[in-house]
Amino acid sequence: MVISIQTEPRAERRQGGGAFRLFGVACAALLIWGALVRDERHVSAGFGLGYALGIVGTSCMLLLLLYSLRKRVRRIASWGALRHWFGVHMMLGLLGPVAILFHANFRLGSLNSSVALACMILVAASGIIGRMIYPKIHHGLYGRRASLRVLQRAAASQRDALEAALAASPTMTRALAEFEALATREASGAFSALARVVRLGRRARALERFTPRDTRTAMARPALANYVAALRQVAEFSVYERIFSLWHAFHLPLCFLLFAATIVHVIAAHLY
Repeated sequence: MVISIQTEPRAERRQGGGAFRLFGVACAALLIWGALVRDERHVSAGFGLGYALGIVGTSCMLLLLLYSLRKRVRRIASWGALRHWFGVHMMLGLLGPVAILFHANFRLGSLNSSVALACMILVAASGIIGRMIYPKIHHGLYGRRASLRVLQRAAASQRDALEAALAASPTMTRALAEFEALATREASGAFSALARVVRLGRRARALERFTPRDTRTAMARPALANYVAALRQVAEFSVYERIFSLWHAFHLPLCFLLFAATIVHVIAAHLY
């Protein structure tokens, strides 16, 4: 029996990830347009639409905290699936900065507004980086946190399904043995671990392009792809887990700095 390392239906993962990518592309296009027409001054931060966009952007950034509350407060643990909260969290993390940049008309203003804008850009950039790391240690984009033991069991199960095909293809056996040796090799440091991740990616793509001549071996290509993906995920798990931990330690202080700078900016904008 083959254990799947993904617990979330593929159609659901594709739909969720595709919707977020489409939303991200729309936000990027809107930002490009806004930067190109900023000299036309369609909005002003002090009144009208520009002022409203400032409120919308600030509200979006504040609503981001709801995801952290949903994860930590037991009383609201039953308020919907966590993956839906995470999806809304990511979209608010894009929508908020877009609204704030239009509010600022893509320009730096006073010192306090410039600090708040810079903090927001740093938080947004940090969030995008976190979005890239997150699926590496979770079952898909909206899945639960993975565990190394489960991943190892999945890889072992996928390996068992390849035994017959490997016996018929010495070439595949050698290529896979080299990949396994690289995947199980202990890294001596952080840079060595990151270099191994890059090399694993290249080797995995080479194995995916492998075209066996034997019919029985050719039929095992899906099992080979699954095993390579499982073994690669096991090898990279500890690296990305450490990176995610460091990212989290960097991201949270940035969020607090953003909220502090925003409060100062709002007070200063209404008093002076």
